[in-house]
Amino acid sequence: MSEEKNKPVPIEQKPVVRLIRKANDLVEARYKFDIWETRVFTKMLTLIKRDDEDFKEYRIYLKDIINDFGLQTDKAAYQWLKTGALKLGEKTVKILRDTDEGLKEFRTKIVAGTESFVNDEDGKYIDVSFHPRMKPYLLALKSRFTVYDARNILKLPSTYSIRIYELLKQYEKIGKRKFDLQELKEIVGAIEYVEVKGKKVEKDNYPLYGNFRQKVLLKAEKDLENYTDIRFEFEAIKRGRKVKEIMFYIFPNIAKKQEGKKQKNYSKEENLTKKELLQNGSLEELHPLVEDWVDRKLFEKWLVDYPENQIRTAISYTLNRLKKGEKIDNIGGYMFALVKQTNLFDPIASKAEEQKKRKAAKKAQESHKAELKNQLKDLHQELVNKESAIIQAIFLEQPELEAEVFESTKTNRFSQYDANKTDEENLADVMFAGAFRNTVRKQFPNRFAAIDSQYQKKIQLVKQQLQIL
Repeated sequence: MSEEKNKPVPIEQKPVVRLIRKANDLVEARYKFDIWETRVFTKMLTLIKRDDEDFKEYRIYLKDIINDFGLQTDKAAYQWLKTGALKLGEKTVKILRDTDEGLKEFRTKIVAGTESFVNDEDGKYIDVSFHPRMKPYLLALKSRFTVYDARNILKLPSTYSIRIYELLKQYEKIGKRKFDLQELKEIVGAIEYVEVKGKKVEKDNYPLYGNFRQKVLLKAEKDLENYTDIRFEFEAIKRGRKVKEIMFYIFPNIAKKQEGKKQKNYSKEENLTKKELLQNGSLEELHPLVEDWVDRKLFEKWLVDYPENQIRTAISYTLNRLKKGEKIDNIGGYMFALVKQTNLFDPIASKAEEQKKRKAAKKAQESHKAELKNQLKDLHQELVNKESAIIQAIFLEQPELEAEVFESTKTNRFSQYDANKTDEENLADVMFAGAFRNTVRKQFPNRFAAIDSQYQKKIQLVKQQLQIL
């Protein structure tokens, strides 16, 4: 089931530059493609023109797929392309939308139709068309959309890495993004729905966080750093003993690695990203911290030649040691030596960061605990309301029963009946009202079975979550 199966051997080939535009709702949609479905879908996206008002039938040439994705020509390549298009035609995408009426789930086919050669040996191209209901998510996008150069995903070997790239590219300017772990799994396709005995059943391909971390997150972290214009680091956020959320920290990948070269080379596009970084304030933020030892021009060169996180760590490392009173003869030179180290670790800053994380985690835990308590309170109130509605229905059927139940409840020592109060005042008391409802429940247990089944499970689940915290 590996994505590496049936994949041609990559070769070095300069890809065609195309921009991909997707509505943010589509970026965050739930779907799972294999690597060939992804290639067909990506190529279709690059063929859409910015001013297109309607979809066209897109002709995808095999030679373009081979060139764009840097693949080796193979006799079976057309069959893989054709199979990818046919399977894509069977796929649906699920999009969650906030509307004035509430959260809605929208599902649609992605592809409306495909046409290909019967004899694969004659195959030079396939014709594919988008489903019309995909239009709002790919055409005439005016706001809330993500745009990126397709070259950034052409060499990514995993569909998980491609989905994570898009999700983080969407938040590149913000610099960080947090996901609920289960939601992230659903979006990237690690959780999918398979048919078992005619029913759709949820299948988590990585139920253990350790496996998801190793196979998806760490793999994507490495892939993005090697092949794309952004890179990331991530942090697991726990609730009790279980990982519940993932925080991504997103950085421009200025020092994209070039295989086989000791020196890092930058394309015009990467230098443009670096200029944007300088203009966005990194230079003005960081240089004043070191201006006594490093002149501005030299510091600008650091920002161009080395990843920003290495520079930040080197500055922090040096300043922390100076604060402790350590003597450093050539502070600028010492700092530059640190800037060049890829795995520099600052224990002082790390300890401060750990304390900050612990405080944040504790605050988040307290907030989550308060939310659960409110949720439990709401569930109890909903149950009381449902009970009261059923009791009123019973009394409408048997009007004489209400007085009998009241008299019976008075004799219950746990009801805290007060003879000095009126009947209405006693029924307004929480203890007496609860005992009153329980008296009716005992006489008509079957009438309450449905709401008990519905609410007791929910209440028990919230209580268990509170116990874990």
